[in-house]
Amino acid sequence: MASAARIAAHLKKYLIAYVILAILIALPIGYYNAGFFKAHKEIVKNVILVLAIGTLLPSMIQLRSERMGGELRSKLKEAAVAITIIFVVTPLIAMVFAAHIGDKVIGIGYIAANSVPASSASVAYVMLAEGNIELATALVILSILIALFAAPAYIALYAQSVHVALPITALVKSVVIALLLPLVLGQAIRYCFIKRRAGEPARASESSGGSVPSAEDRIMRRIKPYLSIWTVTFMLALIGVLIANKARLLISNPGLALYIISAQLVIYATVILSLIAASRALGIGYREHMAMTFISLTKNESVAATMAVLAIGPTAALPAALIPAIQPLVATLYISIAHTVRRVLGGRGKEQ
Repeated sequence: MASAARIAAHLKKYLIAYVILAILIALPIGYYNAGFFKAHKEIVKNVILVLAIGTLLPSMIQLRSERMGGELRSKLKEAAVAITIIFVVTPLIAMVFAAHIGDKVIGIGYIAANSVPASSASVAYVMLAEGNIELATALVILSILIALFAAPAYIALYAQSVHVALPITALVKSVVIALLLPLVLGQAIRYCFIKRRAGEPARASESSGGSVPSAEDRIMRRIKPYLSIWTVTFMLALIGVLIANKARLLISNPGLALYIISAQLVIYATVILSLIAASRALGIGYREHMAMTFISLTKNESVAATMAVLAIGPTAALPAALIPAIQPLVATLYISIAHTVRRVLGGRGKEQ
């Protein structure tokens, strides 16, 4: 247990370095074995899907779905702002950038990468920033439910605008496999094994209110390091395969990767500034602001990779492989200036 916790903490601390290392290792492997990837497209596609779903499952197991209703009823204003940023502002800006990528298929993948929800792992950033964890959890669940319809809608809309035919069956299949299946399976594992073992009814844990941790909380704390190791391992393998599969394209056109990363940084800056402005204008406190920001900023790129591969092919998953190289960095930097953010918001929420 202690060793698992140390490994999980190490991977979390050096995640950016490991992502970059995975990309650097995958580039030469993919470049010199381009023929293999070209000759085994179906095998590569299936490997990507298995790794993507494997990356998703731990976060779906950790979701406390029963917490959503009560928290959202008391935070309607905050939820409305966050959902607007996640499913209106971000995808629309992404459409502008996608139009200038120069490759229609990768452009569709870029839309997918910016139309998917956050994962429960994003709540960790909220915790580090001393944000409202209950609101963050509720927003993750709500965003997953909305993404079931919004993500394929944006993908279809952009594909139609660039004259790429995407069968509706492919989009439905992609959203079922990328979001619905892991969500149902993850919650089934949680309810059938974790909650049953804890001997508790399906209700929200009271541990966040300062009382003694529930049996489920204790079990979750014990298995969380293992779930974290699982997630990072699968994610690094997924990034490696995605990059290796398109290594020749990236090496011959490095400007493509630079453009995708630069565009994503602009989106991150827009999201942060918009949420700061909204928080000040609506009197939203620091803790709620941090929950809204990290759930809006961080996307579950494993979902994007799965949807892109199923809907159009592995090439479309390239943005989902590149964005994790900067997403943790941006989140970490925002945590580092938390004191400034608190001051900008006038100290609201400091004592909440």
